[in-house]
Amino acid sequence: MSFVDIGGWLMQGKQRRINGVAAVAAFGILALGAGCGSTPADGKQEAKPTGSRATAPGSPSSSASPADLKPVQGQQLRHYLLTADDLGPGYTQTETPDDKKAADPHRYDDMGVSGCPALKELGKHSDEVQFAAKTSIGFTFGADSTLGEELHSDAPSKLSAGLRRLVHAQTSCPTYTMTSGSTPLTVTVRKDDAPGPGPDAYAYTTTLTGPGGSQVLKTAAVRRSNVLMMLVGAPALVDRHIEAAIAKLPAS
Repeated sequence: MSFVDIGGWLMQGKQRRINGVAAVAAFGILALGAGCGSTPADGKQEAKPTGSRATAPGSPSSSASPADLKPVQGQQLRHYLLTADDLGPGYTQTETPDDKKAADPHRYDDMGVSGCPALKELGKHSDEVQFAAKTSIGFTFGADSTLGEELHSDAPSKLSAGLRRLVHAQTSCPTYTMTSGSTPLTVTVRKDDAPGPGPDAYAYTTTLTGPGGSQVLKTAAVRRSNVLMMLVGAPALVDRHIEAAIAKLPAS
């Protein structure tokens, strides 16, 4: 399973090296378990959904019970992604759902975690937070601000359990160390207010400090029905667009 790669977006010059690690810290084991379980979307284009809430083929109907819902695959899942039109002026798309770099299962092989037993333990059971389908997209805003979104789909009960375990592990250690190759980075994590009602809504802010400086990312995660959405990037951008991202998800 891979995730939105924001490497190189937020920082420039000397600080560029820590960006991929920042993305790993923001999404936790979803990144460290890269390459397993998730089905990447293909690159074919489809018509944009209309209205504030997209209706994708295969999306849940009012007659389907949660136990009956099947994962939304590939092109269908893309209907729920934010677009540049949703975000407004000033945003440029920088990653497409068929991005080959984002699908590389080895791009985080040199990264490790120490000082956080919960994250290390979750790494041993990464299959519990690997889901049936995913797609992702990324944007830049201005000179150095970024926003990335990733969607996963599976049975609602599996998404809910996996998300709870992921967020618990990611926020259980206020401070720990992440290594990128031989470079140690100090990671601090702060829980934030949930971005919406319901039990499957979480947010936290991650700060990484290394030789090149510091980088701050906010992650917001919400599950609706059989789709899990994660929005990550500059805290101000995540706060600005989280409501739009939630509005595009299927009804609970």
